[in-house]
Amino acid sequence: MNELNQPLVSIVMIAYNVEHYIEKAIESVLSQKVDFIYELVIGEDCSTDNTREIALKYESEYPEKIRVLQHPENLGLTPNCVATHNACRGKYIALLDSDDYWTNDNKLQMQVDFLEENSDYAGTGHQAMITYETNIETDRLFGEIEDKVYGVNDMITHRKFHTSSFVYRKKIWDNCGGIPPNISSNERAIYPMVAIFGKIKYFKENMCVYRVTGKGLTSRVDYKELETDFIMLPWLKKIDKNFPIRRFKSFLHLCNYTYGVKTLPKKVLLKHYFLCVFNSFSYFPKNLGDVKWASIFFIRAFNKNT
Repeated sequence: MNELNQPLVSIVMIAYNVEHYIEKAIESVLSQKVDFIYELVIGEDCSTDNTREIALKYESEYPEKIRVLQHPENLGLTPNCVATHNACRGKYIALLDSDDYWTNDNKLQMQVDFLEENSDYAGTGHQAMITYETNIETDRLFGEIEDKVYGVNDMITHRKFHTSSFVYRKKIWDNCGGIPPNISSNERAIYPMVAIFGKIKYFKENMCVYRVTGKGLTSRVDYKELETDFIMLPWLKKIDKNFPIRRFKSFLHLCNYTYGVKTLPKKVLLKHYFLCVFNSFSYFPKNLGDVKWASIFFIRAFNKNT
């Protein structure tokens, strides 16, 4: 691709040991029906399986559409995410995890058309279907069943839509210098970063599949790794002095004892519960429902670690 063929959209796909999934993810990109040029940028992070070989095969078949970043050494999840974003040349960024796939051939056109026509919106997301590879749960929808408009306060709590449905303006990433590379949860930084610059449109249409494989970050993360997410707080405050830091901090403390943590020392558990509740009073009385659920999750975590 040269400057005359500048892509309008760059699709970010970070990949590590996903040989059983990445082909379907790539095919779902290639099936998109669009009236613009796009590029798929795959950040291949030195997989120990055949992920890189599969990605390079597709790059050789579709050199005008696919670029594979072959890192010489394993970067890790967030540094790979940052490097792949930085390599993108489009006006818009679309996210697609390499173990997920899109199910609507018009989804990219639909989201980009909306952003082109609505300059006050910073990004768009949509409904997704969660499928469980282990069959421990029944497939279910991820988000709301009605169209929504989300703001900053919506983006600093439980995800309203899955990461692989998100499309946003690349200039936001560039203006912020990307996300901090030493955090564990990329989407927890990207979502509020984008929302600072405008509204987020959510489409009720189900247009992707979120695969729960049991091999993702939440299946192996420990509390010390999750605690690195607090690094993003001063970064967000620097972007927007009015950013609701304490409200977001309350949620991050909740995450430290509810998401993927298998064992947690009781002192650490008590610390995060207390700070979750304490910081939630920054938005009193709307916090009372959150305090209730934080307490329920705390009791569950406490009993699990007893």
